[in-house]
Amino acid sequence: MTVNPRAGGPSRRRFLRTSLGAGAALAAAPALVGCATSQVRSARNAGTDPVPWPEYVPVEGPRPDLPPDPRGVDAGFLRYPDHLVSSVPERPGSGRETLTAMVETYEAPPRGPGANRYWAALNEALGVDLKLQLVPSGNLQAKIATMMASGDMPDLLMVRNWIPRVADYAANVAADLSEHLAGPAVRAYPNLANLPTYAWRDMGLMGGRIMGVPITRPRTGSAILSHREELVELAGGTYNDWTAEEFVDTLKRATGGKKYGFGVASGGWLFGVPLLASWHGAPNLYGLRDGEFVKAELTEEYRAAVEFARRLHQTEKVYYPGTATMPTETMKSLFFNGTVRAQLDNLPGYQAANIAVGDAFTVDLLRPPTGLGAGLTSHFSGGTYGYTLLKPGPPERIRLLLRVLNYLAAPFGTTEYERTYYGVEGEHFERVDGDLELTELAKTENPSTVPVKYITAPPPVHFYPGNPDAVRRVHAFQTADVETGIPPLTSGLVVRDALRPYTRMRKLFEDAVISVVQGHSSMKHWDDAVRTWRTQGGDRVDAELAEEYAAVNEV
Repeated sequence: MTVNPRAGGPSRRRFLRTSLGAGAALAAAPALVGCATSQVRSARNAGTDPVPWPEYVPVEGPRPDLPPDPRGVDAGFLRYPDHLVSSVPERPGSGRETLTAMVETYEAPPRGPGANRYWAALNEALGVDLKLQLVPSGNLQAKIATMMASGDMPDLLMVRNWIPRVADYAANVAADLSEHLAGPAVRAYPNLANLPTYAWRDMGLMGGRIMGVPITRPRTGSAILSHREELVELAGGTYNDWTAEEFVDTLKRATGGKKYGFGVASGGWLFGVPLLASWHGAPNLYGLRDGEFVKAELTEEYRAAVEFARRLHQTEKVYYPGTATMPTETMKSLFFNGTVRAQLDNLPGYQAANIAVGDAFTVDLLRPPTGLGAGLTSHFSGGTYGYTLLKPGPPERIRLLLRVLNYLAAPFGTTEYERTYYGVEGEHFERVDGDLELTELAKTENPSTVPVKYITAPPPVHFYPGNPDAVRRVHAFQTADVETGIPPLTSGLVVRDALRPYTRMRKLFEDAVISVVQGHSSMKHWDDAVRTWRTQGGDRVDAELAEEYAAVNEV
């Protein structure tokens, strides 16, 4: 499949997050969308005249101690700012409006705003009665599918872009926000204009239109957290400046007795093979090679990563036993108590680990070794958690919803961010010696338990109260990581016709990785999986992605 020549050297890439190997946003055929209209519109962008992305206009706030880099380094603050700025001069609502929102949660249900000082204070700041319909994470897909069929959409609907049919649902049922947000129009909502362009691109256009507001997250993807003191001693002078063999030898020395060098939870982490593939120079999900759209798993670099993981597991035996089926929280506990010296996690897990470990040891981030494959690449995530759709309504109602989202997107260093992320001073936090200290109440009343951070979110920053050294470490990690970072080439590309073969074969490579790394089969099993992808429908997925990629890139 040769990519459209005009996409051969794009100056603008819509790197929007889907992944046909790690959580793709494959939109089903439009006829499957549960909507009342007889004229169903496809979310695909091929053949459309796409609107421009929202302009990026940064909000002026406190100067960070460690500067950001728009390529993928988040700003670092070593202390809480002395002086905050306001980014929302007036309350979004009048105090009389009620808004409904369906949002994912990982927490137990909170007390309502009548008995929850955080929620009540946020409602007062927003000027609305925000009613949340909380959906446990494991039930999200089923809940949204039911809602799609019923046609009963809340005012704000948080979605994940891997949910089947969600892109076509958005294109047909949600409010079209293009006239409010495309190009300079977004300036009416300064905090939405402050969202990084990569977040809008990661959400993507649907039918060439802006149909939602992104939930921003760091671009840094998965990272290995380490017990710094233990590994520094075991690695000697090579720690975080090592060759592949020195890295392996360190993990071997870290394994013995009841201790293990490396831990990877189940749930799609695949023994860390996707991360190891980036160390070998594999594409990020897909790549353009000689004009062809190439799936990462079909490359020699990815194959070498599978072999490398097999060696770590079968020959060196550095993985914690039962890694393939270990629940995430169990693996985290093993890292926190020192049983596992290094653990694969997402970047937000770094802050959580620093809090959980306290002074027991220093949580660090391992840098990749040299000398593997075609040369290191760092695989960025798309930079979002998902996005929020708005229920259609009169223009003033849409503007109210966007004003609420604008408040929730207020960046660090603003009074609005403080209210959203830390609550009420004297209730949820105190200022101690010029820094910020959370209270016991903040453990149960916060933007995770009342999960407004899953409706939209500002550009990420690094600020860990009372732990400036942890901020320095993660900023240094990102600064090095960004030099070889590449975004996921396929993110945001809407694939419709290839859904059926993808659904049938989506576990093809996952099962092959697990079988080969555990030693149940040889690398021939991997090669057979590659041939199966090429001959039993995978080529359709590749071809449709190539067409969509060409459609949403400009010379």
